[in-house]
Amino acid sequence: MEFLYQRFWHSSVQREGDRFISARTMYTDSLVECAVELLVETTRLKILEAYWEKYGPPGDMADTREEIEPLKGIEAYLNQGPSLRQALQGLKDKMVRSLVNETVTSIVQAETFLFAERGYANAEDYSRAWERFYAGTCRYYSHLEQVEYSWSDYIGNQGRQTRLFDRFKSQHLHREPSGTYVVTGNLRDSFHHISLLLGFAAEDLRVERAEGSLMQVPDQVCRTSTIYLPELTGLDISAMNKKELAGRLGGSQGCVHLIDLVFDGVETLRYGLTRGS
Repeated sequence: MEFLYQRFWHSSVQREGDRFISARTMYTDSLVECAVELLVETTRLKILEAYWEKYGPPGDMADTREEIEPLKGIEAYLNQGPSLRQALQGLKDKMVRSLVNETVTSIVQAETFLFAERGYANAEDYSRAWERFYAGTCRYYSHLEQVEYSWSDYIGNQGRQTRLFDRFKSQHLHREPSGTYVVTGNLRDSFHHISLLLGFAAEDLRVERAEGSLMQVPDQVCRTSTIYLPELTGLDISAMNKKELAGRLGGSQGCVHLIDLVFDGVETLRYGLTRGS
């Protein structure tokens, strides 16, 4: 077995006093090390400060830190994609946008423990609001009639006060003696634990294997989203964009976190074969 490429992400959200939260995503792969950091107010989730950091490799390990001025005032929340893209269009490094998106999604997850500041009376009210707002968008919220545990049941009675959310992701690419490429991906955050394996043919990079496991999720209904993985077999998913890939993985009937892992896996294959091998 030949190991070719690896990638890691760590996102975190924590309180900074009573009025602010800080959110940060650190990324590193076989060639790059960088991070995005946001300071956000807790009531409206408006970005107050934003920074882009890069760290040099051995031999030239100097670090740089630049302010991302256009992000100030934008809400770090759902449906802000157009505003974020507009704010980041002048930046040359495409990794910035990716890490900003990772950081914003972490803030959305951390909102679970900010329900009071966000105007909800209690965790149950917050959970019910999400059932209305997010209905039909993923496996869980498309099958609420089958769900055994509400989100507030899953979280429990004791919310987090300081360290609100952490997410770790990893991706590894290696080549088997037969020539087959294998990507393994893992996601572990404060609410989920998901693992993925993708096998690609040596000749044309079509999918030969697609297996996954949702080891920790809010409800049993989430685990059924793996039924779409075998449908990737025989496809050249390296040629698909994320929207096409999500459609193959069930769209609103699938798991958004599993879709993200598969998309990360496709990028890992592409980057590994062009940068790491």
